[in-house]
Amino acid sequence: MVELETYLIPNGTSVFALFKQGLAAHPEIAGSASAENGLGEREGMSGTAYKHDGKSIECAEYNIDANYIPTLGMRMLAGRNFSPDIAGDTVDNVIINEALMKEYGWTPEKSIGKPLEGYDNHGLDKAPTVIGVVKDFNYLGLQHKIAPQIFLRFPNAQPYRFFVRLKPGNPTKALAIMEAEWKKILPNYPIRYNFLDEDLGRFYQSEERLSSIIASAAGLSIFLSCIGLLGLSVLAVINRTKEIGIRKVLGASLASIFRLISKDFLQLVVIAVLVASPIVWWVMHKWLQDYAYRIRIEWWVFVLTGVTITGLALLTVGFQAIRAAVVNPVKSLRAE
Repeated sequence: MVELETYLIPNGTSVFALFKQGLAAHPEIAGSASAENGLGEREGMSGTAYKHDGKSIECAEYNIDANYIPTLGMRMLAGRNFSPDIAGDTVDNVIINEALMKEYGWTPEKSIGKPLEGYDNHGLDKAPTVIGVVKDFNYLGLQHKIAPQIFLRFPNAQPYRFFVRLKPGNPTKALAIMEAEWKKILPNYPIRYNFLDEDLGRFYQSEERLSSIIASAAGLSIFLSCIGLLGLSVLAVINRTKEIGIRKVLGASLASIFRLISKDFLQLVVIAVLVASPIVWWVMHKWLQDYAYRIRIEWWVFVLTGVTITGLALLTVGFQAIRAAVVNPVKSLRAE
């Protein structure tokens, strides 16, 4: 999905009609729509607040065309979409989302034909009529609950955003078609567009930066820990060279010597995992409280992490333990 910025162009309604007509001739374009507002971080939105039965309701408003809902892939739960052939759709008919429906205590089927009592924006003479209900979708970051939305087709709005759905596959040809059709209409206005997933992804830029910092710091910490563990294991083997030689002369197996060198280190690693796990769980739990929609912290994540860390420690220490175990015991006993 591509979103075009059109704030600076004159007469957006006429421009979109010509642009849509030009795109419709190309199979690489799956659909197009226009709206007053965009979607995503820093796109802005219109909103209104009113009272219904003594309760304050705040909702986001989207003035859209009849192609907006199918082009963006929204799911209708009840009722119908706007139609260019029905005059009432541009006068007092509206579509709402589930969140606004619940504010009124309705069900999807019982919402259809109901007046949106209390709503008095745009200077309407009477409450607008609900003709459809769309399934909730996240138009803000996951830090926020899905708020009420109302979709309008009132004629006093300008389409400042064009949306173009591309057919699946390489978008290069479709983008070239868009640019060519745009130049036919407005050769003096450069086309400006973004991919919609990138606009929505900007909600999580801070989380992505934090994730990169944490991943880098964790990787460096694990690397330095393994280097330190390797150094300690080398020192332990050197200090127990003669002991290892004597045990081998007395018939100790490779596995027993491996356990001898490794067990003390592994005990410390297991204790560290047990101490760190509840602390990490608490930090993650507190961080997730900032999100209205969040995952559960599953127990198996800590088990998998503990097993992985123990495996890395075992691999690091085990390398030196095996080297010590395969040395000729005569050399070990001669070591000073």
